Amino acid sequence: MNFRGGLIKTKAKESGVSLQALAQKLGVSRQTVYQWIIGQTPRGSHLVRLCALLNLSPEAFFDASTEKPVTVPLHRTIKKKPVTKEMRDASQSLAEEYLQLFRQESSASVLPVIRLKERTEANAELIANFLREESGIAEGKPMDYESALSLLSKLGIYAIFREFPKELSASSYAFFSRIDRNRVVFINIETNVLDLIFQLLHETVHAIRDEELNHVNTTEEEEFCDRVAEMTQFPRVYAEMVACDIKGIRKSGVLINKLKRTSKENSHSLWGIAYRLQHMGILNDSIKIGGAATVLNKEFPKVSDVLFINQDPNAYTEMLNRLSPLFTRLVAAQLESASIRKLGEWLGLGTSMDAKYVMKGIKRYQKDSRKTELSAHPL
Repeated sequence: MNFRGGLIKTKAKESGVSLQALAQKLGVSRQTVYQWIIGQTPRGSHLVRLCALLNLSPEAFFDASTEKPVTVPLHRTIKKKPVTKEMRDASQSLAEEYLQLFRQESSASVLPVIRLKERTEANAELIANFLREESGIAEGKPMDYESALSLLSKLGIYAIFREFPKELSASSYAFFSRIDRNRVVFINIETNVLDLIFQLLHETVHAIRDEELNHVNTTEEEEFCDRVAEMTQFPRVYAEMVACDIKGIRKSGVLINKLKRTSKENSHSLWGIAYRLQHMGILNDSIKIGGAATVLNKEFPKVSDVLFINQDPNAYTEMLNRLSPLFTRLVAAQLESASIRKLGEWLGLGTSMDAKYVMKGIKRYQKDSRKTELSAHPL
């Protein structure tokens, strides 16, 4: 059984007791209380006194579920490369690095769940329409990487940016994981932002359909998630508009250049719109767009370029909060209890930026955000 240490923080806050005061009443250090919060079980006498102080029964702290605390379903790999044991082990290990952080949350986010079991074209379009409505994106507009990340946040899914280990980096742009009942998408920071959009949407579909894990690890489910992601990124009205623009163009080179310009203007992958048009029977699948797609990608940044622009900790903090607000707030909540080294590891900073200055930036950003909220909602 898992010790639900996050309840300590929640109940202490409800009672108006600081963690330092709680530690003093229990006769232990604040660091010991922190260890309990992240999952270490207090010994008998401490548990009894803790329950008395927080007015809880010992049973409230224990989860009898046999569900694994960290799970990683089947990957959607680049060009559908085979998923190896090394890839599975590497993604599982990466996700497990965050178990302590998520265990400090008293409860997991409540996500909408789609229970359309039949993998039909009609159901794929229904789910895509639902996701577009949730995102708030304008009707007929294709999704860019920022709108895809915004959708994750609106659905309560955490986005974590990391440099992937070598076992994953050549085969995966992103992967979905469930950590202590929270839905999380890990994103390879070396991914081009155009390539990222489809992958994020694919993992989003996994997240809202992840009720029966035995149904996730199937080729049929992966292909269905592909169709939903494609329809979410490129709504029918947009695809039909692009089809009108290329109607009557006979020369392959002219057609590809037209699609490339459209892709650049709307910040999406050339591969993506080509596949959408092919699946709608509008574009011949013999059209070779590989070279043009590669050239287009070079005009757009990688995720790391977006995050670490100018190597400015303040700019990084602002961008991280913009792209992944849920995760930023989760990390910010641990600024007083976790070490700089651990916080830097969670943020995946490595040698990219001094974690100490980033933490100062996050503190300052959170303080400014609270001031803004108070001024917007005065007592």
